[in-house]
Amino acid sequence: MSGASERAYAFIRDAIVSGEIPEGSRLREEDVAARAGTSRTPVREAIRRLVNEGFLESQPNAGVVVAVWDADRVIQLFGVRAALESYGVALAATRALQGDIRELDAMCDAMESLVRDGGPGFLEDFSKANTRFHLRLLRLSGNERLEAIAAPLMELGLIMKTYRRFSAERIDRSCADHRDIVAALRRGDVVWGEAVMKSHILATLKLYQKDP
Repeated sequence: MSGASERAYAFIRDAIVSGEIPEGSRLREEDVAARAGTSRTPVREAIRRLVNEGFLESQPNAGVVVAVWDADRVIQLFGVRAALESYGVALAATRALQGDIRELDAMCDAMESLVRDGGPGFLEDFSKANTRFHLRLLRLSGNERLEAIAAPLMELGLIMKTYRRFSAERIDRSCADHRDIVAALRRGDVVWGEAVMKSHILATLKLYQKDP
């Protein structure tokens, strides 16, 4: 993406995550271009990327709107993720090599470093690092069909909204879960790895059910 497209992308994304642009709102290219101080072409590119990441949705007869994450949709999505990703970890536990384990350990190190450092970009950086970790586990499952189905469910938009709800204690628990998953893969423990991943994802669902 061009520099102008990146600026438009960051402007729209930040406005959505902060709630400045509410869920369900229609997004007009000309309005965004005026507010972001750019032309409509970079805005169009930014919108396409945000649709792919789950921040926006393209709806017939309505144009592009900010994705609405109502309780039913969140429950369905996290329920499916828990089932698919726990199965993926069970498969990965039977085939992960030492090099794979070292890579996952390094990813955990990076996430924990982000937590320690904090900073204004923490939310996005941690969300992206978390997504990369989960995607790597899916790849290690060796099941291409599973990966193709599960990977698109990791919308960055929802993940960033999720971490906004997390307390410092809950983020630490998330990092600890990641370490437990890697430990299960290191031991080849299918049952433990599957159980930790399912609990890890459903803990986020419980957060939404408590505070929808």
